[in-house]
Parts: sequence; structure tokens; C-alpha cells
Amino acid sequence: MGALVTAAFDAFFDDAAIFPPGDAPVDVAVKDHLARAGAGDGVHVGPLVCDVPRLPALLDAAVRPVRVSVVGTAEELAPALRALMGTPVEPVAAEVRGPIHLLPDLPVHQIAVEMPWGAGFRVPPGAVLKLRCGGAYVPTPEELGTAIVHCVEHGRPFKLTAGLHAAIAHDGAHGFVNVMAAVVAAHRGQDPVPLLTAAADDLDLESLGEARRLFRSVGTCSIDEPLGHLRALGLLR
Repeated sequence: MGALVTAAFDAFFDDAAIFPPGDAPVDVAVKDHLARAGAGDGVHVGPLVCDVPRLPALLDAAVRPVRVSVVGTAEELAPALRALMGTPVEPVAAEVRGPIHLLPDLPVHQIAVEMPWGAGFRVPPGAVLKLRCGGAYVPTPEELGTAIVHCVEHGRPFKLTAGLHAAIAHDGAHGFVNVMAAVVAAHRGQDPVPLLTAAADDLDLESLGEARRLFRSVGTCSIDEPLGHLRALGLLR
């Protein structure tokens, strides 16, 4: 695969190591995240994801600067982010539990609003839509396809989390490469749903980078697992 395909996964995997099912201790997650950032795979890793209650533990563990995406309610995020000023912890993104009607004024580059399935996909202007693909509820291919079409039609960037450790869909679990291919198909006016369950041989792997304008990232408690899947497909060296 060429460099353009490899670049399709730059900063694509948000490091959610402290969340289920990984449940890594905060100090271990920070240590591993910083080590990976200084290695070859670091280019594919986004910020470390941390919820507001565990920020003190993260501060204690941050022996050098670490970029984070902070998860919380709209009410608790503003004071939590202010408390990080002047510390080694650099908040670059926030993830708000929705629905909300107004986007909070937060000192970050990106604000994602998580919407539960069944609540629609409308988030405030300027926000990134966040959806879950695993855990207590796994959306059907039709539901996920509807979300993809909505995002394409409205130019709405989105991120996904939970249940996306595998590149290719299998055994009822979604695959992040399938989602990328489905986004590209929707951009081209095609039905994205069949691609969400397609085998790797039936996907246009060369065009995956086109998806990244809208498909911003995947939250995953394991970085090594999805990278391993990409290497098995020949998409990463």
C-alpha cells in the first residue's frame, strides 16, 4: 500500500486505555501513551482520553507533556479544563455527553457531542458527532449507515467509540475500515450499508483516506490491536 493509504490512519486512534474493557490504571495508561508517542506508531495515535474524575490521577502521572481529550458534562468541563492550565496536561479536545443545544465555550480545538442511538444526530454547529458502536448496544448496519448518510449530507464530522477494535466487520461487530469505505461510498452517492458488512476483498482500500474529512477518529482501549489488524491487511508496515 502507498503512503496515502498509510496516512489515512494518522492520528486516527484516540487512546481510551482507561475505559472498559481495557480498564488500564491511569498511571499505566499515561506511561504507555507517552512511550508510544515517541515510537513509530505514535503518528497513528490521537490524544489520551480521560474523564473529569480521573484528571487528578492523570496530572500525578504526567511526567512530561501529554495531549488529552477530556470527557464530561458541559457543566463540569469548563472548570476542569481551567484547572489544567500551566500543567503538563494539554487538553486538545473535549467530549460532552449530549444531547445539548448550545456548544460550551471551551479552550480546545475540537468538541465532540455524544448522542445515544435513537436520539437523532443533531448536535450544535461546530461540534463533532460522537456515536458508540459497541458496549451495551451495537447499532445495526442500517442504523450506522443512516448516521453516515446524515453526516455526509450535512457535512458533519464524527467520531466513533466502543466496539471498533477490528478493522473488518466480523461476528456482528463493526469494523473501522468498513466504516471508512462506507463513508467514501456515501460521498459518491452510493448506499453505504452493504460496505459495513463486506469482506476486505470487497472494499476499495486505496480510497480510505477520502473518509477522514468527516470520519475524524476512533476511540479504542487498545491501540496495538487495531494497528495489528491494519498490518495484517497490508495497510501499515
